[in-house]
Parts: sequence; structure tokens; C-alpha cells
Amino acid sequence: MPSTLAGLLSSSSIRVNPDPPSPSTPIADSISTIHAFLSKWDPHTSLSSGFLSAASHLHSYLLHLSTSSANSAHRELVRTNSLLQSAMRRLDQELKHHLLAISDAQSTADQISTVRAIVETMLSTGYGEECITTYQSIRRSAVTSQLKQLGFDISLNLSRKLFKVSWEALDHQTKLWIDASSRAVCRVFYSERQLSDTIFGASPEPIRDSVFASVVADIASTFFSFPETVSVRARNSPERLFSILDMHEKITNLIPDIEVLFGCEPTVMVLSKVTSAITNLIEAARMSLNEFEKAVRKAKPHSSPGGGILSLSRYVMNYLVCLFDYEASLHMILGSMPQEMNTSSFDIQISDDWYGSPVSVRIAWLIHVLLQKLESMAESYRDVALSYLFLVNNLQYIVKKVKDSSLKDSLGEEWVVAQEKKVRRYMEGHVRSAWANMSAALPVKEEEHVERVREFEMVFQKGMKERESWVIVDERMREEVRQLVEGMVVPAYRGWYQVYRRTMEVRFTPEFIRSRILGLYEDPDSRSGSNSSSSSVSGSGSNSSNSAKLLCRLGCYMSQEGDLSVLHQEELDEARKGELLLQYHSRDDVAQQGEVSLRLQIEDVDSSISE
Repeated sequence: MPSTLAGLLSSSSIRVNPDPPSPSTPIADSISTIHAFLSKWDPHTSLSSGFLSAASHLHSYLLHLSTSSANSAHRELVRTNSLLQSAMRRLDQELKHHLLAISDAQSTADQISTVRAIVETMLSTGYGEECITTYQSIRRSAVTSQLKQLGFDISLNLSRKLFKVSWEALDHQTKLWIDASSRAVCRVFYSERQLSDTIFGASPEPIRDSVFASVVADIASTFFSFPETVSVRARNSPERLFSILDMHEKITNLIPDIEVLFGCEPTVMVLSKVTSAITNLIEAARMSLNEFEKAVRKAKPHSSPGGGILSLSRYVMNYLVCLFDYEASLHMILGSMPQEMNTSSFDIQISDDWYGSPVSVRIAWLIHVLLQKLESMAESYRDVALSYLFLVNNLQYIVKKVKDSSLKDSLGEEWVVAQEKKVRRYMEGHVRSAWANMSAALPVKEEEHVERVREFEMVFQKGMKERESWVIVDERMREEVRQLVEGMVVPAYRGWYQVYRRTMEVRFTPEFIRSRILGLYEDPDSRSGSNSSSSSVSGSGSNSSNSAKLLCRLGCYMSQEGDLSVLHQEELDEARKGELLLQYHSRDDVAQQGEVSLRLQIEDVDSSISE
């Protein structure tokens, strides 16, 4: 059977038998009916079934005359053919009129029945090509109009135009395509398939398929070429990865419906376009992920005021949290993608079944890249203590984002625990490097107490001024560090103060020292809110035994001469049990810390302090 629609229409399968008209229906009567209809035709009146029957008889008579050898047959043949042409022109106008009144296959039964009768008459009388041309023209306009109502204008979304529009305009059109895609497939294209199958129901299946293809194939191909065009433009743009994933998710979810609608041979070009679009979307998503990783690695080193959370950390983590919402699409995209990652450098060993999917591994890797970048940026701080504080805030933020999102289920409890231990090691490194020199400056010997107390007052004032802009964003950790610092300084100072305050002038009371310490590390963004955890700090400045143990491990909880606080002494004794008490032998040792690189400091803390 011919593959083209013209070939199908000329095939014998839709031809009537060229027998002469039935004696019961004289040809003269048919000619009279045709003449009467043509002379009184009104597009607003109902189409007479007698006219359709007369047109069919006229065509049969025409075929009979074409085989006749009578002398008068030629003249009659020309007259009959001219009359049939006039009848078909009028019938074509009727077809246009009724087609314009039809919206879809759900239109009234009378409308559908009338159009079907006209179509069958035109096909049977040899005017199938004209019939389908009219049908195709009107229905293509209808389909285009329906898509425009959904927000997708075919004329504005041709590939050659999309490469010239601005990113803002392209983003807007992408959103419109995503919103319109399901209704375009399941309502517009599906309804058009139903309509063509109903109207051309008496025709063979190849004709029905070809008619449907002639109406929607080009339109559908343009519609599904949109994601392909966008993916080509956006493949090096990480911020548009989510639009790519949205389109990939939409189109893959619609694959079963698309295959049903466009599974026939005349519409195979649409399936090919859909396959190409998916392939390009996958490639664009992979390239965007790679570009995102490169962008993190190439981010310009800079510090955050007060050691706070870097904008890069917020951006990357919010990006990854949103990214994981597309786990299904990402699994398809990353499943066959070579993993060019050195997973041996991860904080915990990755086994073959760890994390459960390549998506989780990729997420963990991108966080690892961010952590490496943060450690590199931390070295831009001249103050080692501030470097540690920067790492504390940013890693704690990363851990919190993971724990408060679906990333926790993906990365697993083991990953969270490993990062939380690292946060505490950074925190301990900060406390040690920031406050050990102040603790060492406390007066300890009676013969030098005047000089030492003045030195301490100077160190304290300088330290408070330097640290007044430092922040700890996490409220619980902020309170814990405050208590640790208080435990390092206040108990020893209080003990000394109670002994010597009557024999010399002392500028600062223990309560003043304590209040200044408890006012440190405030996050400007949280000052307007209530600080519920501050109520846990006792009025006497006492710490929990855990804090005492940590201070002991930091080498900063040193017994001072004249310390009269029984509670703190008991905590110190408890802390010493089973713990190694590290003490600085001189203030020179403390000063030398600042000369050691941050990287060595981190390695030293990680290796020397065990949980």
C-alpha cells in the first residue's frame, strides 16, 4: 500500500464500484437534486442527506460514462464532471463551516455525524485530497490555537528564534512549556487523535494515521523540540539546571502517553524528536552539574565578617537541597554517567552499596568539594582562631541543612556523625587558639600579681575589642562556647579577685568579666529574637562536667592559686580522671600557635583529640 497520503487516497480501498447508477435512482433525479441544492445553497441551513446521496450517484454515473463507447457519452461526461466539481466545491465549503463549529471529539453528535458524512462522500467521489487539505488546514489552526491558550505559542518558539531571545524571555517560555506539556499531550493531542479517528472512522487505519499525522506531526515536533533547544543553550549554565530537570521530568513522565499517540509510522518523527530532546536534556544536566562543581572550585577566596556563614555555603547547600528533589530524574541522568570522583578522599569510606544511589554519591561529592573550598578560604584569615570559627559556622550550617532536609536520608547517619565530630574539633581548636593566651595571662603568683593583673586587664580589653564582631550562628553552640570560655577565665579570676581585691586596685569584677564573655559571639541576625538557651547559664558561672572535661582536653582549664570555687575544683578533679591534662608551660608557647599554618593546626587537632 502506498505510504503517502495521496497514494492511500488513490488506492482502490476507498474507491466505489464503477457500476452504473441503480435503476431505482434515475440519473436525471440526481442531477436535478444537485442543481436544486447549488441554486439554493445556504451555509446556515442543514445539509440535506439527499444531496450527499445524489453526489455519490453522480460520481457513479461519471464512472459509467467514462467506460461507455457511445457517441454522446463524451459530451455527457464533460457536463457531469463539471456538475460534480461544482457539487464538491459546495461540499468543501460545508465541510469548512461544520469543522469550524467543532472543538474536539466531545462536540455534539450531530456535528460529528455531519462532518463524517461529508468526509465519507468526498473520499468516495474521488475528492479525498481536497477533503483532507481542508480538514488539515482547519484542525492545524485549531490545535495551534489550543496550545497558545495553554501558553505555548508555536510561532514564538521556533528553534531559530529561541537562540536569539534573552535569558529572561527564555526562562519565561520554559516555565510556560512545563506548565503546558501535560495538557498538550493528554488533552490537545489526545483529543485530536480521537477526533480524526471518529470522523475518518470508515477509512482504513493507515488513512486515519496519516490524517492525524498531517494535522499534528509538525506541531508536536516543534513542541517537543523546545526542550532540546533550551538544553543546548543552557548546558553550561548551572543556575538553569532546575529548568532542565523540570523538563526532563515532565517529558519522561509523558513517555507512555506519547508512545500511544505517536506510535504509528506516519508520526515516528515525533517520537524521534522526543528521544532527541531527552538525550539533550540528559547531556545538558550532566554538563551543568560539572559546571556547578567547577564554579564552586573557582569561587574567589574571601572571608566572611566575624567568621560567619559564607554566601557560597548558603548558595551551594540550598542548591543541593533543591537538587535532591529531582532524585528520580537525577538517577536516570547520573546512572550511566562515569563518576570522575576520588571517593577515597571522602570523610568516610564509601562501599559499593553506600548511599544507595549515584545521586547520593554525587551530592556527597559536591558537599566535599564545598568543604575543601571552605578550608582553603579559611586560610585567608590572619587569626587562626577566626579561621576555626569560620569553619565551625560554615560546617555547622552544612550539617544543619542536611539534617533538616531529605539529604539526611540520602547521605545517612554515618555521614552526619562524621561531620558533627569535625565541627566539634574545629570548635575546640577555636577555643584553644582564641582563649588560651588570656587564660595564661591570669595572675598566678603573689609577688607579681600587680604586673600580672595589669597585663591581664590589657589582654582582656584587647581580646574583647578584637572579638566583638565574631559570631557563632548556631545558638546551642554559641552558648556552649560561651560557657567554655567562661570556665577558662572566670573561676580562676574570681578566686584571685576574692583574695587580692582588698590589697590592690582591681578594675574588673568577676561579674563584669563574665557578662562581657556571655555577650560574645552574638549573631546580628538573631539579636531581635529571644535567647532561650542563655537561661541555662548559672549565676555563679558554673559549667557542666562535660564542659570541664573539654576544657581539660583543650589544655586551658588550669588550677589557679587562690581559686576558692569548690564547685569548679570538684569539676576539675572529675575532669582529670582518665583525661590527659594539657598545659602550656609559658605564654611564648601560646604566642607561637599563631605562626603555625591553619592546615597544620587542623591536622593537629584532628589527630591529637579523640572522641
